[in-house]
Amino acid sequence: MNKQELIDKLASLVGSIEDFKGISTFHDGKYAGLEHALELIKQLDEPQKPVVPQFVADWIKYCKNTNVNLQHALLVGDVYFYNYANQKDFSKLKEFLETENNQETFARAWLDGYTVKKEERYIVKVKGMEEGYNILNYRTSADKWFFSGETEPLDYRTKHTRKQLEIGGFGEVFNNPLFEVEEVEE
Repeated sequence: MNKQELIDKLASLVGSIEDFKGISTFHDGKYAGLEHALELIKQLDEPQKPVVPQFVADWIKYCKNTNVNLQHALLVGDVYFYNYANQKDFSKLKEFLETENNQETFARAWLDGYTVKKEERYIVKVKGMEEGYNILNYRTSADKWFFSGETEPLDYRTKHTRKQLEIGGFGEVFNNPLFEVEEVEE
């Protein structure tokens, strides 16, 4: 039973006792006790779901879909997963699970659910260029990069992940003095 189910159950008991309120002091005391318990339960903190990278979320989903149990999922380097070892994020996953405290985070995510960490996004500006023509844009429909303003029409992107920049050949903007890279919210 989770917290909300317990609240609903107690609320229904309080409601049924309220129908008989005033019949005896026993019911009044029971009613007051249930109301007090209900208020205390509402004050309980819900455990926060752990935040995991996308590749960890993908691994949990893969394991659960292929009936791999938690014990074996934590042993990602094991022979059972030789097919998964060819996946692009396998080395990051292996490193994640070998890092101290990450196995506990993984187990909590497996049992309690998780939220996926959003990738950081960046706006890339060329220094010294006129405003409105200095921001790196990507047109998704044409698969082309160009410099323009910051507005994002339907098939244009001005906020890029590090991976998108690297794939497009712009991975060095983070180390190049000609560019200003600003982390932004999505």
